[in-house]
Amino acid sequence: MSAFLSGATVGFVITVPIGPMSVLCIQRALVYGAVAGFATGLGAATVLAVYTTCAVMGVGPVITPVLGNSQAFISVVSACLLLWFAARVLRRTVSLAGSATERRSAMSSYCSAVACAVLNPLTPALLAAVLPTVAAPAPTAASTMIAGVICASVTWWLIVSGSVAALRSKLNVSVLNLINRASGLILGALGVLMAAKAWELSI
Repeated sequence: MSAFLSGATVGFVITVPIGPMSVLCIQRALVYGAVAGFATGLGAATVLAVYTTCAVMGVGPVITPVLGNSQAFISVVSACLLLWFAARVLRRTVSLAGSATERRSAMSSYCSAVACAVLNPLTPALLAAVLPTVAAPAPTAASTMIAGVICASVTWWLIVSGSVAALRSKLNVSVLNLINRASGLILGALGVLMAAKAWELSI
């Protein structure tokens, strides 16, 4: 149980802070509804599960040098992806009609969230900072700790997407569009910051 709780702690500490994935999850839950928002969170949780598995199983030292050498390139691709998301969000108008759009967007929301999470340098950085603060699991308890991380992450995204979708039904279209534009601007700002980081790494 202690390994599971340690994993859950890591999962919450990494997932809860506001970042690109949180903004995407909130924006999609507002525009498409709970299913698309949760699918976005599930994409982020999938990538976190893979990173955690690599870290707990000791693969990190092998991968870290490769990632370090590619950091500038990853930052450029991440910046482009965030700016692309921002442009799409800013062009989109929120509509309160139709669950068909919500169902249709679930798989694309998941896949694009996986791509964004893979290119988000904050996740492995937070994982590297948080994991040493919890007790290292015994080899037999590693899977239990990973399960704790996954459960915490999925639970958080379920709470966020459900709460935002519930709020969506209480707001009028003009307010939803305002929030949607704010989300697009935040994603754009994060993209610019990522581009600036890539520039620093390249010089």
